[in-house]
This record gives sequence, C-alpha cells and structure tokens, in this order.
Amino acid sequence: MARDILIVLSITTFVVLLGVGIVLPILPIYAQGLGASATQIGLIFASFSLSKTICTPIIGALSDHTNRKNPILIGLILYSFIAITYVWAKDPSTLILIRLIHGIASAFILPIAMSYVGIIAEEGEEGLYMGSFNMALFLGMGAGPLLGGVLTDLWGVNAAFYALSILSAFAFTLTIIMLPPMPVSRDTGAGLNLLPFRRVLQSSSMKGLFFFRAISALGRGGLIAFIPVLAKASGISNAEIGILISANIFITGLFQRPFGRMVTSANKIRLVITGSIIGAVSLASLPFGNSFLAFFFLGSIMGIGGAMSIPAASVMVVENGKSLGMGATIGIFDMAMGLGQILGPLLAGFVMDIFDIDTTFYVSGILVFIGTCVFYYYTSVSLLRNHPQ
Repeated sequence: MARDILIVLSITTFVVLLGVGIVLPILPIYAQGLGASATQIGLIFASFSLSKTICTPIIGALSDHTNRKNPILIGLILYSFIAITYVWAKDPSTLILIRLIHGIASAFILPIAMSYVGIIAEEGEEGLYMGSFNMALFLGMGAGPLLGGVLTDLWGVNAAFYALSILSAFAFTLTIIMLPPMPVSRDTGAGLNLLPFRRVLQSSSMKGLFFFRAISALGRGGLIAFIPVLAKASGISNAEIGILISANIFITGLFQRPFGRMVTSANKIRLVITGSIIGAVSLASLPFGNSFLAFFFLGSIMGIGGAMSIPAASVMVVENGKSLGMGATIGIFDMAMGLGQILGPLLAGFVMDIFDIDTTFYVSGILVFIGTCVFYYYTSVSLLRNHPQ
C-alpha cells in the first residue's frame, strides 16, 4: 500500500513540476518583453517564492490535523486556472501579481505531498522513499525547461503557459482518482498545537537544515533566473537554454534514488556538506563558460552536488518530523527553500544592476559555501547534545 501511494505521489509530482518547469526558461525573456528590468525579473521570480514561503508552514502544520489529500487537490485545480492568466499579463506588475497567486497554490501541493511520503516511509527505507519522490520532482522540473524551450521556438511563448494548465488539470484528475485519503496522524508529535514552529526551530539539527536549504535554494534560484541571460549573451538559443537548465535538474533527479539508498549506511552530514561544496564551486565557475558545452558541463557538475546533498538532508528532516510533526517540520524546511528562492533572484538582480552578470554568480557561490559552514556548525552542536563525550 505504501509503495502504491509513493508511485501515485511521484507521478503527480512529476507532472506538476513538468508543467512548472516549462515556463522557467522563457519567463525571464517573456518579462523582458514586457519591459521588466533585471531587478523586476528578480521580483517576478521572488514573488512566487514569497507567497509560497508565507503559506507553506501554516498549511504544512494544519495538514498534520486533516486529510492531506484535500490541500493537494486544491493546489492542483488552482494551478490549472492560474496558468492561463500568464497569457493575459500586459506589464511586469501584472506578472508579479500572477506569480504571487501561483505561489499560494504551490504551497498546497509539494510540501504536503512530501509530508505524505515521510509518513508512509517504511522504517529503514526513508532514504529510498524520499530519494524516489525527489527523483520524480527533479525529473519533472528538468524535463519542463527542455520542453518549454522547444514549445516556445515552435509555437511561441503562450504555448508554454497552455501546456502548464493542461498538465495541472491532468495531475488533478490523477490524484482525485488514484490517491487514497491520508487520515489524521496521531503520532506526528504536533499534539494540539497547530503551529509548532518554535519547537521545530529550537532543534539545532533543524536550524542547520534550515540554513542549508535556504542558501542552496538561493544559489539555485539565481541560477534559474539569470542563466538564460548569461547564456543568451553567448548566442545560445531558447531550446539550448532549456537544455542547460534541464541538464542541471535532470542529473540532480536521476541520482536521487541511488544516493537515497546510500543515505541508509553513509554519513548523512558528510553527504550534505560534500554535495553543497561541489554546488558552490560549480555555481561560481559558470561565468567562465563561453559556449553551450562549457555551460552544460558546469551545470551537470552542480547537478551531481545537489544529488548528493538533497536526499541526505530530506531524510534528516523526516527523522526530525517523526518527533516534531511531519507537516510542520517539512513546512519549515520548505519555507527555508522559499526564502532562498526569494533572496536568490533579488540578490542576483541587484548585483547585476550594480556590477555585471558574472558577479552575480560569484556572489551566489560564496554564499552557498558560507551556508554549508553554518549547516556544519549547527549539526555539530546537535551531535554533541545528543552524544556528549
């Protein structure tokens, strides 16, 4: 039964992220066509993450006390309708508003689906379950930019938005038919407290994971928002830009399950640190790329780093969630990603306006390395408290 639920959630997640990924390579260029500056492009990307970040921990905590299937269905039907509104955008301000609403819808889907998986994961197989789920997530997001670039080159930018709507409607139908209800869990650790955020963030382990997730998302957010601009300056086509984004995300996704299996016997903290450092170095090296193959290689190396760190961090979150409340804990973890996705495009756009596009990637790489050091500090404190000498 648990594996059947995992399959349904993985398929739904793949379809949703496929649709979301379709708009990624064309959104910065679409925004520029509406007259957006570099800072406004950052705001367009950040607005999605802002509303998602505000709503995710609240919806996540409340999901510990309700049937988790319902919020997923709400988010999917909203996705289907919101996708069409991108076509109606006439200026950057309208696009920012649409992205704000889109972020609210997103808060109902992926964090809740992830907590679903965390609860059904069999003892000792948390890494395999989370790796499988994350693989579907990243493969969907990776296939999306490639498809979006091709659709845009063939039929124009609006085709990508219509595809997002159709795929979201399909995911809604699949979920309502095939996903069984998840009854309220009695052992999530959340008790009667609907918003146990303070207790979650008092954990040194969760503090470290929070910083890791936020800073790694900051780097990835800047990459997705501005790699099209960097690559376009080198004469790369829309389809090739889609391939570049897809290569990074695909490789992260393809190795989620193998690294997820490894988490059971390997040192999770070491995997997170090693993968994060690989990501920081490759991110800061992107400005040295001056061709499609160079960008492809560096993006692929960054993808391997993500494949190492994300499954290990996800299992650490699930382990904390079993005592602190799965929905609340994953909600906080996802909120950290949202904060990074807000700050990443904003910081990248701000730095680009003051300096140049190359400096945005140097700064992002340095910040990811600093975030890795903070993660190591807090997880070391947690280990000392749990295993004093």
